[in-house]
Amino acid sequence: MGKKDVISGVYLGAADRIADLLNNELFGGSPVVEASGITQVDRTAARVRRQKDGKIQTRTVSKDLVWEVRFGMQILLFALEEQSEIHYAMPLKVMNGETAFYDKEWGRIRREHKQKKDAAGAEYLSGFGKEDRLTPVFSAVVYFGEKEWDGPLRLKEMMELDGLPEEVREQVVDYPIHLIDVRRYPHAERFRTDLRLVFGFLQRASEPEALEAFIGANREAFTNVPEDAYDVITVMSRTRKLEQLKKEVKQEEGYDMCRAIELMVKSGEERGIRLGEERGIKLGEKRGEKQGIELARKIFRLYMKGHEQREIAEELKVSEDRVKEVLGDETE
Repeated sequence: MGKKDVISGVYLGAADRIADLLNNELFGGSPVVEASGITQVDRTAARVRRQKDGKIQTRTVSKDLVWEVRFGMQILLFALEEQSEIHYAMPLKVMNGETAFYDKEWGRIRREHKQKKDAAGAEYLSGFGKEDRLTPVFSAVVYFGEKEWDGPLRLKEMMELDGLPEEVREQVVDYPIHLIDVRRYPHAERFRTDLRLVFGFLQRASEPEALEAFIGANREAFTNVPEDAYDVITVMSRTRKLEQLKKEVKQEEGYDMCRAIELMVKSGEERGIRLGEERGIKLGEKRGEKQGIELARKIFRLYMKGHEQREIAEELKVSEDRVKEVLGDETE
């Protein structure tokens, strides 16, 4: 697993966040699922095939995270896949994972019948009694990527069906996936845990003004962010400076992300001034335009705050080519 997957796995491993996620996705934000009713379970399912010649084939299928969720006496297995990149075979991956868990439970039931010797006839051959029932599995894919998901959302989108009669296409079994696209999630305001902060931050990570307004509106919460929430924001937004500032904003219990953002902006402005002077002097010597130093300063200040080249050009009323010339290899 990569760094992003490990960090997001640790963050999403908390029962209160999983309860919050399920409540938002399935019950419109109502607190139906309680954290006390959630238990993390083994995320692997092994398949063993014994051939007639004595050879044994094995295959292990695993989900990123799996929980046992209780609804009174009823149990649901909730399986989660985390993605920082688009997976173009995700419906097949989800389907294989779910069927592996059903197969795992079928094996358990079959062993129990053999031990009890309580199955006969068709039930014995099936390894599954008429009254036996499987625990339902519900899977979701949490996608943290910046690019909008353009992969398939159902198994049929991975198939070549155009040449088949409609009657045949309708009979081919489909398999949809449940996608939670973090950066485009429409109901982040309904979250009751710090999922609201994480989703909200990442949704505005590329829009400095919107991000500043969001942090300002949630300033109290952002001044004491849990470490795993701080980490997932840092890694998923690819903001290395926040990682470097982590020790400086440590609190007794959490981390002051507001302070970290302020320090990051200040550092960016200072670096922008320095680089602007250096680049302005260099270009000035080349062109004989000493007045270009102040322009270069302004360009770097805006760039360090996260503005795009087009926005900088519009703000300062210069050409994009001029902005690109000043920034040089900073944009590579």
